[in-house]
Amino acid sequence: MFIIKKFNFQEDKNSWDSFVKSNSEGHFFFQTDYLFYHKERFDDFSLMIYDRKKDLICVLPACFEVAEKPLAIVGVSTNDNNLQTLHSHKGLTFGGFVFKDKLSFLEKRKIVFAILEFLKNNDFEKLIVKPLPSYFQLNNEQDENIHRLLNDTKIESKILRVEANSVIVLPQSEIEYQQITYPNYSKRKKRNLKKAYQSNLRIEKTELATDFWKILEDNLQLRHNLSPVHSVNEIQLLKNKFPTNILFSLAKDSTNETVACSVSFVYQSTVHVQYMAATKKGKEINALDFLINHLIENHIVHYDKIIKTSPTRNFEYLSLGVSELRNNTEGNNENSINKGLFKWKEEFGAKTFSHFVYQIKL
Repeated sequence: MFIIKKFNFQEDKNSWDSFVKSNSEGHFFFQTDYLFYHKERFDDFSLMIYDRKKDLICVLPACFEVAEKPLAIVGVSTNDNNLQTLHSHKGLTFGGFVFKDKLSFLEKRKIVFAILEFLKNNDFEKLIVKPLPSYFQLNNEQDENIHRLLNDTKIESKILRVEANSVIVLPQSEIEYQQITYPNYSKRKKRNLKKAYQSNLRIEKTELATDFWKILEDNLQLRHNLSPVHSVNEIQLLKNKFPTNILFSLAKDSTNETVACSVSFVYQSTVHVQYMAATKKGKEINALDFLINHLIENHIVHYDKIIKTSPTRNFEYLSLGVSELRNNTEGNNENSINKGLFKWKEEFGAKTFSHFVYQIKL
């Protein structure tokens, strides 16, 4: 009923990208220029699914790490018990099945079953998938479909983890900001903003990651002993490839010193803050609060050159990301939430959305 093939970069790049760009679930990080910017870290095992008319109806961005590379060749099963785990996707914020628009629930169900059977026949033992959450999609109903699909009684699946993401519903006018959004801020957040405004801060955009990347690196190293997921060269490469989807913003003081910064990833209906940080001075004057508030209040103007779903439709959500403590050991959930960071986001009136990560045994 279906034709399933492993993605081939040379042969399939154009058809893959065309499918993703025309799809309501197709975000820029599913495009090949994003999928393969760090191709040396993963072995790709992305799949393309065609119907009996040979029309592309689904893609699955997926990979396994180089150390986990199986001996099996697609379509040829081995008998050496070399079972592997496939991830959708270890190099992306999200993964999952990207279905052609307007497919019925039962059609999607058949596709999922066919893919799982295909993976089983190619010596994969598990599929780990992190589907798109509802606020990243144009049609929220699709998110509910995928969770029902992955919890089907004919599939042996379990939830590996649930991540808490903080999301702000964006005001669609200045009046809405003044009457609804700002009143939802905490008293402390309002005090912080008052102090920030007294410091004569201003917001600028930049095209160069080198203008602020050291602030991010120093902040992550000092607070968490970590480095950004992207290097400065990688984020600049992605910015150059996706200039309307990645935005660099700076908060500067009266001496023109950059005191806070953010990297926004812009999706179809959502702006996601991928990185944000402040200098020591910026923290003293609440520059990051000032920057995030600017993105909330002025998103219609700040993102005015960004491609939206329609000329009359503004962005609906600002995602501030998860507040999970990295390197949290399995089974030890006592400190799995960074409470200080989580509270800082909630004080903007952010609501909590859950990100589910599933493991499917094949």
